[in-house]
This record gives sequence, C-alpha cells and structure tokens, in this order.
Amino acid sequence: MNVKEQYVPVLDRRTGAPDPARESWTPIAVLGLGVFVIGTDMFIVAGFLGQLAGDPGVTVGVAALTVTVFAIAYAVGAPLLGAALSVRSPRRVLIGSLTAFVVCAAVSALAPAMVVLLAARVLGGLAASIFGPAAAAAAVAARPASRRGRALGIVQGASSIAMIAGAPLGLLLASALSWRASFGLVAVISAIAVIGLLLTGFTSPPPARFTVRERFRPIRSPAVVGSLGVTFLMMTASNSIFSYLSVLLGDGTGMGGLCLFIAVFGVGGVAGTWCGGSAADRWGGARVALIAGILLTAAVVSLPFTATPVVTLAVLLGWGFAGWGFIPGQQHRQLEIGSGPPSFLLALNSSAVQLGFAVGALLGGRVVDTAGVDSLWILAAGCGVAGLTLHGVLSAIPRRIQS
Repeated sequence: MNVKEQYVPVLDRRTGAPDPARESWTPIAVLGLGVFVIGTDMFIVAGFLGQLAGDPGVTVGVAALTVTVFAIAYAVGAPLLGAALSVRSPRRVLIGSLTAFVVCAAVSALAPAMVVLLAARVLGGLAASIFGPAAAAAAVAARPASRRGRALGIVQGASSIAMIAGAPLGLLLASALSWRASFGLVAVISAIAVIGLLLTGFTSPPPARFTVRERFRPIRSPAVVGSLGVTFLMMTASNSIFSYLSVLLGDGTGMGGLCLFIAVFGVGGVAGTWCGGSAADRWGGARVALIAGILLTAAVVSLPFTATPVVTLAVLLGWGFAGWGFIPGQQHRQLEIGSGPPSFLLALNSSAVQLGFAVGALLGGRVVDTAGVDSLWILAAGCGVAGLTLHGVLSAIPRRIQS
C-alpha cells in the first residue's frame, strides 16, 4: 500500500460525500491532546518523587520504580503490541488504548498501596505504547500528502509541549494537594481526549501488512542493534539525572522553581526536536546524534555542580535541546542503516529510548539510596561516554558492522 492510498477523507454521514466542514484539524488536535497527556504522565513523576517517597516505607529508589515499570512496559509494548494490533481498525485501537490509559491513571490516583500503583503504571505504559505510535500513524494517514508533515508535527510536538505546560501544571497541583491529584489531572484530560475521539469522524485503513520475518528483519542487523545500544546508553545517562530533579534541585528552589526548571527543559526540547530533525535531513543522522550526544553528556554531568539558578536554567535549556535533538538524529540513523518496515525501525528506537528511561531511573535510584544524589553525575558520565564510544565504533567501521 503506498502513501497516497492511505488517505481517506471524512464523509458526510447523510450524503456520503466528502464533508469539507469536518475535514479540519480537529481530529489531529485530539490525537495531539492524547499524546500530550501521555507525555505529561511520563514527565510529571520526576517532579514529585520526593513527595511520593515521603509515604511510609517508600524510599526514593522504590518511588522511582513508578518511572521504571512504565518505561519498560512502553518499551516492550511498542513493537509487540503495535505488530499484533496492526490489522485492527485504527480508530478502535486509539479509542480502546486511551480509554485503558484513563482507567490506569484513575487507579494510580486512588492506589491504596505501592504494589497497586506499580501495577497501574505497568498497564498504563502498555496502553500508552499502543496509543502513541497509532496516533502518529493515524495523523499521517488522515491527511492528504501536502499536509501530512504538519499533522505529524502537531502530534509529535505535543509530547515536548507536555514538559512546558503539562508537567509544571501537574507539579503545582501536587504541591497544593498531593501527588494523587496529579494522576487525577492526567485521568481527566485523557477522558476529554477519549470523548474527542468518539465525536470526531476521521478514519483510516490499517497499515500495510508484513510477514513476521519481514517485520523483525532489522533486529538481525548488528548495525541496527548497535545503534539501538547508543540510544539506550544516552537515554540512560539523561534519565538517571532527570528522574531525580526534584531531589537534586527541589530543596533549594521550591516547587515553583522546580516547575520553571522543567518548563525550561521542555522549551529546549521543543527547539531540539525541530532543529535535530532538520539538521539530520541536511547533514545525516550520525553527525547530528554525535553532536547532540556530546552536548547531552556535558549537560547532565555539569548539572549537579551548577552554582546559581541562572546557570542551572542555561544547562537545562541546553540539555533539553541536546536530548530531544539526539532522538530524531538516531531515528534518521536507523532508517539509513536498517532494512524492513520503517515503522518497526522507529518503534525499536522508541523502545530503546524507553528502556533507557527505565534503567536510568532504576540505577539512579540505587545511587541515591546508597551513595547520595550528589553521586548521580558519575553514573550519567559513564553511560554518556559509553554511548559516544559505541557511536564512534559504529561510524568507523559501518561496512564490517553491517556484514
């Protein structure tokens, strides 16, 4: 199935003719709202780990498991559940997965014990892993070729905007009430997005089908696997620090300052997403990933040693720019060196990102509980240098690696 065949215009239910009034950007905006709230859920926990750890018997490391299990579930679910549901109606997949996410967020808000919260986070991660890629695919398929880029930009950019608006709003709510209120906010906004999906009339056919052998062909390539390792290491370096911003910076700045820090990180992320993709088109994914990886490593290593709020804000802005600029560089890199369905290659890279988030949060929690938050930079430095080294090896011997 080629790209042009995937566009299905919205039809007037009474006449069966294309309905110009409903061929608007509203369905794309609703998809973006769903991605926005999932992004808010992913980033918000880093802000109230300290508050969550204040519950009886819950250390910072244990609280960080709420980040870890969500990310692992997302990493596993993105390629596997995406493949399993690829023949289903995209509309039903979107509505069903986001409805499940609403339920999981509500359970998280009401969880009576940590084990219930962790279970809800696992199931929420699986639901998010279905909705995120499906939303991007639906946005692309629901618009004519001349408008697909803008549609994808709205949906993908919503995740970055979550750091600017969603996460700070949730943190302020957590400060005024409790961390449970933040999950309640996620549930309410998700429910609004579900209602929006039910009211919109867009649809698109299922994507082209591939055999199991064709779909999993990329994982037989050492170059692809090695590149996924680079993504994993760099995201581990980043999230080993980001997950503990509330512990690292919160005591001296208060909740308002922490919200500002996360928002500035998000501003850098929005700019990095745009610039990273454009630069990769011009100079290639490998070069962009290398430059962004160097800047990312330098930022996460230096953050614990920033002396003033102004310097901290500057480092966070650069870190957000580099971290989010690195991801499109790696996506381009995967498409350059891999063979097989592009959607699966990108899903693999998303899985590596989420695994990095999970392991970064997990290892960072161990460091905080045993050596203290001031030692986090050692973990971040080790992972960042390892990722850059592996990237250099892959770039130096691409022919041998791919053979």
